[in-house]
Amino acid sequence: MRAFVTGAASPLGRALVSALTRRGHRVVGLVRRRNGVTLMENLKAQPVVGDLTNPDVLVKAMKGCDVVFHVANFFDLWARKPGVFDTVNVDGTKNTLAAAVVAKVPRAVYVSSCVTIGEFPGQLGNEWTHHRGWTLSHFERTKVAAEKTALKLRAKGIEVIVVNPGIIVSPADPGWCGRMISETLTGQRRFAGNAPVGWIWAYDAAEAIILAFERGKDGERYILSGETMSPRQFLSKVARLAGKRPPLPLPRKLAVATAYIATAFGLALGKRPALSIDEARFTSIGFRADGTHAQHELGVQYTPVSKYLPLVVESYKKGLTRFAS
Repeated sequence: MRAFVTGAASPLGRALVSALTRRGHRVVGLVRRRNGVTLMENLKAQPVVGDLTNPDVLVKAMKGCDVVFHVANFFDLWARKPGVFDTVNVDGTKNTLAAAVVAKVPRAVYVSSCVTIGEFPGQLGNEWTHHRGWTLSHFERTKVAAEKTALKLRAKGIEVIVVNPGIIVSPADPGWCGRMISETLTGQRRFAGNAPVGWIWAYDAAEAIILAFERGKDGERYILSGETMSPRQFLSKVARLAGKRPPLPLPRKLAVATAYIATAFGLALGKRPALSIDEARFTSIGFRADGTHAQHELGVQYTPVSKYLPLVVESYKKGLTRFAS
């Protein structure tokens, strides 16, 4: 099988490319930078340099592929220019899957997010939950729109399967989850939200994405979510493993008020706020998503947090040591 992977150098992308090449599949990985080229070569994949804004590059690279795995997205709870969420998550998804249609790729797996399930606070969301109708962040808003776009393109003759992972946990993650872990290890993360969130090991998510391609039904969604715990509970486990002080709880009203003040200071200083408004909203409400349907239908397995977290913490500790030296 020949597979095309967007976001191939991301934490989840790396795990997926590695899982595919281990199975003997030929992989074309879309990367944006030179270090991504080296990474793809090390993983025995063919690198293609480009981004989601260039349909011609996408079509050419997808020729002869049996599947497109659309992993690339902009996951964060703040951006200096919020338009990047629309450019990457919405327009990028449309460009990618439209290119797959032109390249005559028969099947695509779109990696969405658990936040698009949109259950009301206190409810347990599943694949058939109707979205509550309001969103907590630019990320959620654009991923909801992108998922609808992906499924609409099925009318053009391509099969589309959607997977909705929880928060991806991985070594060497420069994104939101990785920053939380790093800040906990350095003592900078003093507070964390108490709302429930679903977590999944990157390598479990990668295996699940492949199973979705192999066994998933066209037009269906599959939630990929292992254990549910709040960011504070998760980071407290990180802190205990590293011998650090766990973060204190941050009540919702205080979180939102703090976020408005921090955002104002951040704008004045031209820096990322210590706590963004989107992050305060998200970590105050969170999500509960039931990942058992993917277990039953696809054969997905979830590694307990207690099994993979020591490896993750050790990798971040080593990274911080290298950075300090």
